[in-house]
Amino acid sequence: MEGDAKDLFISELDREIGWQWKWEKRYRHVYLSINLLTWLAGFLILVLSFYQVKAGSSCPSWVILAISFLAMLSVSLPVLSMTMKYQQRQQVYDQMARAYTLIRIQLVTDQISLQEATKRFAEFHEKPTESVIRSTA
Repeated sequence: MEGDAKDLFISELDREIGWQWKWEKRYRHVYLSINLLTWLAGFLILVLSFYQVKAGSSCPSWVILAISFLAMLSVSLPVLSMTMKYQQRQQVYDQMARAYTLIRIQLVTDQISLQEATKRFAEFHEKPTESVIRSTA
């Protein structure tokens, strides 16, 4: 009976660990993509501004529109990243996955009992992820 409960709990832990790593990876990619796009927008602003200065009054209107759009992106992307807290989300999912993995390892190696593992799992699992994300710096 205890073996079935332990196997069921381990399979639930495996599912939860996979879910946590999936979201950690997703938010890490979003955060890195936003940083890359911000850098690229700034670089393109410099290139197009240089072209505008060289072309003088004969500069096409698409260059001015492109500079305006890229300037908007270079300001709005970091604000979006800060508002949505992508880096903090990635860190929280990373911490949760590592905590669940530790519980799993300790349970499988009989360092803790099933009751202790369930208790520790519940401590982490009952915390709403959004409130943990908001409380991170």
